Amino acid sequence: MNTHIFYWLFATMALCFRTVLCESFTPTASWENLEYKRVLDVTKGYFAEKIALRVKNVDSIPISEYYLALPAHSAGKVSIFTAAIPGTDTYLNCQLVPNITVFNDGDFASYGVVHIPTPIEPNQEFSFVAAIYYNVVGIPYPEHIAITDDQYLLTETDRLPFSAYRTYEGTFSITGSDSFEEINLPENENLRGSIEGKSIVFGPWNDIQPFEKEEPVNVVYLHNAPLSDVTFLKRDVWVSHWASTLEFEEYYELTNRGAKLEKGFSRLELMKDQQQKLSIQRTHYMALIEMILPKGSFGHYYTDLVGMVSTSHVQEDHFVLKPRYPIFGGWNYNFTIGWTNQLSDFLRVSDEEDMYILSVPLLDGQQDSSYDNTQLSIYLPEGAKIANVDAPVPFVNLSLNTEKSYFDLNKGHVKVTFNFKNLANEIADGRILIKYQYTQAAFYKKPVSIAIYIFVALMSFFLLKNINLTVTDK
Repeated sequence: MNTHIFYWLFATMALCFRTVLCESFTPTASWENLEYKRVLDVTKGYFAEKIALRVKNVDSIPISEYYLALPAHSAGKVSIFTAAIPGTDTYLNCQLVPNITVFNDGDFASYGVVHIPTPIEPNQEFSFVAAIYYNVVGIPYPEHIAITDDQYLLTETDRLPFSAYRTYEGTFSITGSDSFEEINLPENENLRGSIEGKSIVFGPWNDIQPFEKEEPVNVVYLHNAPLSDVTFLKRDVWVSHWASTLEFEEYYELTNRGAKLEKGFSRLELMKDQQQKLSIQRTHYMALIEMILPKGSFGHYYTDLVGMVSTSHVQEDHFVLKPRYPIFGGWNYNFTIGWTNQLSDFLRVSDEEDMYILSVPLLDGQQDSSYDNTQLSIYLPEGAKIANVDAPVPFVNLSLNTEKSYFDLNKGHVKVTFNFKNLANEIADGRILIKYQYTQAAFYKKPVSIAIYIFVALMSFFLLKNINLTVTDK
């Protein structure tokens, strides 16, 4: 079915369907979704979504691209977008694209495209699972609660499969909480969800048209955990070949997006709450911040805007911080941490002469946190020459310059800076790879330069000391 016919079919749909404006992009109807199973996981402080698809090529030619539609509320909020063949370790090449479909109600759909390695022949089927992580979470419901109250969140999402292709069978479920309740129930009881264990399930539905619209799902769920959001992270990594160390320093601007206090802060109520609840029971405020660091770290420190903070301890690769005050919903906290690792754990020598490959984790830190803006700077030794860089996720921009530090007498350290948006700790194990050249001449240039400066200074002092500046009468 070509694009023009596709538009005319949309124009004749019932009013419950979304119609598409002609000037917007719409994928060619080359596929049909035989099965569309969507699962939304609300366990963490950001949403994780998996969509299992069994699709069929209904075109007359082999097709190797599938456009996965994403709703407007996720636009600009996608942290990770991956796809894989179920039951295997085969990941598919996929990416977000700038194309959008605009509807006449002002709403729109964006897209991620999944590239299939071998084009699917006409009338043949293909199955894959798409995983999408969003820097999005439910909103507190109610917005204000007491210290001792449980925290509930409200999420609103599409009820039917959100797809540019016709769907023969679709289901949707939300999981990740001990308590779910659907509110604003639709009049049609067949559209309502049902509780199954620790999930709320919707469907199955049959014969769903592209972008067919029903009343959205509104679900309230229990989430007794802080909604940790790092609005800005400045992460600096210093490489030292002389000391054979890798030094990390991170500056955090942290906020809790959870429910706010209804009557303000009360230390008495806080103490009562902490006494009544078990130490393992989670709360909607942050009393501790647990950082996961690379193994073998040492030389830890923790400061905030006031100064050094002593309420922290290290247990293996866990760096547990206790802020000066609990971080309740709507509260902010700025702090800095630092540590050191052995360089050999992150650096290997390339087969090429004087070439090195540095592998640095994209993120360390909390296990349940999202990052709005991240600036990662890696400082290579003075005189290093960049050969190649690679990042596990797309970056907003990349810059290369120099910055002087202690005993830098020439241009300074080579600074490689990445800027990212909407990261989630799910990608923390991803690696930044930098291949660079660092010759023996560059290695010895700094100490030799320092030695020359010291020698010149001492000789100048010696010569000045031997100059007779005494004034005598003739």
